[in-house]
Amino acid sequence: MPIANTKDNLPLCEYLAQRRKFMKIRANDLSFKTGIPSKYIKKIEAGEWLDLPPGVYAKGFLKKYAKSVGLDGNEVSQRYDLEISKLEKKPQIISISSRQSFKKGFFITNFFKSASLRTIIFSAVAVFILIYIGWQFSVVFKNPNLSITNPSEDVIVTESRFLIEGKVSAGDALTINNEPVYAEGDGGFKKEIELLSGMNVLEIKAVSRFGKESKIIRRITYNN
Repeated sequence: MPIANTKDNLPLCEYLAQRRKFMKIRANDLSFKTGIPSKYIKKIEAGEWLDLPPGVYAKGFLKKYAKSVGLDGNEVSQRYDLEISKLEKKPQIISISSRQSFKKGFFITNFFKSASLRTIIFSAVAVFILIYIGWQFSVVFKNPNLSITNPSEDVIVTESRFLIEGKVSAGDALTINNEPVYAEGDGGFKKEIELLSGMNVLEIKAVSRFGKESKIIRRITYNN
């Protein structure tokens, strides 16, 4: 069926959509029958020609569409060429969001083209890397944090059992007189010890995973 001189002189997209509906063919059925993806059926009927695949693929879709609704595929293809040529000649209107994106892209492009700005960025990155490396070195070479809260100093007691309390850096190994002591997740620890009569010298030691150690000596004198 010729379409070049339709009575209402409709745009091709509207004519195709009306023809499909006149033939009582649903868009999904047309997609299934022709193999044209549904999203392209919608674009054809909306006249969004520039969103269709380029050249021969778009014409292939249109010819399949035309054949399925009883139209001449070659005439549909010619009408498509006519409408697409008009679109390509029209100046493209850039939306506000597009203009903003353009400006943003222009700014970023020129930003990185500027030698001085590139120098600032690279210098900032270099400083950050140096700070990070310095922090890593401080972690490796720093002695573990170790504190004893009970006793806070050397003491004399009259009970044979005494509770040692303190805190160590999380993850560090802890010993009291070379006996391993378990620390909680936050580094806090408690250890009850049995005192001998007289002075008891306690060596509390923390060792980091890098082999650095901290040591505290407490002298507890038990008078029985």
